[in-house]
Amino acid sequence: MLDWNDVKTKANADGEFCIHARMWNSSLRISIGDQRKRIDIESGKITEIHDWRGGGPTDLSISASHRDWEELLQDVPKPFYQDLYPASIHHGFEITGDQDNYCAYYPAIRRLIEIFREVRNAKI
Repeated sequence: MLDWNDVKTKANADGEFCIHARMWNSSLRISIGDQRKRIDIESGKITEIHDWRGGGPTDLSISASHRDWEELLQDVPKPFYQDLYPASIHHGFEITGDQDNYCAYYPAIRRLIEIFREVRNAKI
């Protein structure tokens, strides 16, 4: 679904993401159906994206079915798929973990989702 190297490169070069994530130190688990990735972030930069098979903790987890991610990452998403927050209320997205981390860095998370969308749609 996503070229994770492109995600890392694009996010680390993206001014908006870098501003919103500038003091963010976290590990973020992204679950797209049964595909799970761990994104390590240090001082606002993505240092690594790798497969996550469990066993190690993450600060925050965002998970949904493959179908829900497909809808969220459409070039022009349907209502309530335009952003992670409404998708978590009206659709099958689950956000777990450190809620303070989630709230403080929501603008960075939102921009990261937009980068996911850009990377996905550049490949279609």
